[in-house]
Amino acid sequence: MTNSNPPSITIGVLALQGAFEEHQRAIESINNSPVPISTIQIRSPHQLSQIDGIILPGGESTAMGLIGDSTDGLWDALKNFVHGDDDGNNNNNNNKPTWGTCAGMILLAERCVGTSAVITKGQSLIGGVDILVCRNYFGSQISSFEMNTPPPPKPSSGWWDHSNNDNDGKTNEGGNNAPFPGVFIRAPAILTAGPDVQVLGKVVAAPCRAAAVVLRELENKIAAGENVVQMGVVDALEREAGGGITYSDVRLHNKKEDMTTTSATDVTKADMTTSNECLDLPGASDGSNAREVICAVQKGNILCTAFHPEIADDLRWHEYFVGMVLEAKKQRESYC
Repeated sequence: MTNSNPPSITIGVLALQGAFEEHQRAIESINNSPVPISTIQIRSPHQLSQIDGIILPGGESTAMGLIGDSTDGLWDALKNFVHGDDDGNNNNNNNKPTWGTCAGMILLAERCVGTSAVITKGQSLIGGVDILVCRNYFGSQISSFEMNTPPPPKPSSGWWDHSNNDNDGKTNEGGNNAPFPGVFIRAPAILTAGPDVQVLGKVVAAPCRAAAVVLRELENKIAAGENVVQMGVVDALEREAGGGITYSDVRLHNKKEDMTTTSATDVTKADMTTSNECLDLPGASDGSNAREVICAVQKGNILCTAFHPEIADDLRWHEYFVGMVLEAKKQRESYC
């Protein structure tokens, strides 16, 4: 029997480290919702049974991985929440949505380069999305910036009419089609996305010097036929025989489009990129290294964004995720 009453939803936010409180405030700031929305901070495996969807926040992905690995049962429970059972059947967790932002996006990647050089096992990943991520692509804390990015898709369920909502001023003028103010803080970039991954947004920017050295080494490995799953940082300095130290020549060989892949279904959203200029960041690499990189993707009920929507004065990505959670719960209840 189908329940005609809109269900209430509970969204968990992984609270090991990072901007989990900011995500909670953003979700709880959504006004005039057709459903009651509550949030809880997730720190233990048993809490996952209490939620309808989860946000993996921005922060420090290495620290999150270390804390998650050392918390009894939590990392395995998160992997099961995202992946489903051993056969990859998401019906095992009732297809509950997951959203990773910045560091949270790194955790959901299947492949990652630029991982910490001091962690023996590299970056601990949850996985679930066939993307190759470069950590700290946009540089250090001083390279933090804001730029226009494509807005989120309009929720298919039509649960939210953004044009008729005030949200206490937390919206961008222009409704759903206005550019979204993407905040990038020590942000990663998605270099490639698999054929089952929908690309929702791209930006054009040069990698920082350290990331450019990583990408140069990655190109060498790919050219040699290696299937790179994880790769650590690479020394960006060259030590001369006489004792001098110089920066490595980090000009990349490939054009910007060579490192990204899109499918025919990606074209509409990819073409909505609102800024095509090269973003010149502090500490950016030498030469014409600017390339188009992916900043937002979705695979089924898994959403990833490289930037920090919880910091922007705009709730549209949170509204979109709430729509994903609501739709998934309504589908589950329709089978009851």
